[in-house]
Amino acid sequence: MGIDKVAAKHFYQDDGDKIKQNWLLYEYANILYAKIEENRRLASYRKKHGQDSMVAFCVYFSKRLRRSLFLANSQQTKGVPIDAEFIYEFYPGIPQTQIERLLDTAVEAWSEHIEVCMVCPNQCLKRGFDRTDAFDNLEETGWPTR
Repeated sequence: MGIDKVAAKHFYQDDGDKIKQNWLLYEYANILYAKIEENRRLASYRKKHGQDSMVAFCVYFSKRLRRSLFLANSQQTKGVPIDAEFIYEFYPGIPQTQIERLLDTAVEAWSEHIEVCMVCPNQCLKRGFDRTDAFDNLEETGWPTR
């Protein structure tokens, strides 16, 4: 198992932020990063944007899903909306083909993540505002969080 590219520190500032929803978004950001890294169709994107930019994008995109999670949990939408607007907000002027490729990758990463979440006992989607020890456990095991 490799070290996560997107550090946990991006998802909490203090103990009050160590909630299941932030854990879910942290995990998603890392899956999204990995999917971007392995997608051949995003080679020009990776070449133009370095690792720091990709990490910043994954953090932004992941956190931007908070509203989508709220809409889904309050049954205002069916499923979790993943919008191309999230990409354009971070990269204004990005070519449409890159938006479509990043959006496809984001949806693929979300689908993969949700498959795992459905069998996970933590129920981060349903109990997103419950506190979790997962961030603390990273530090205890020596997994870098910063």
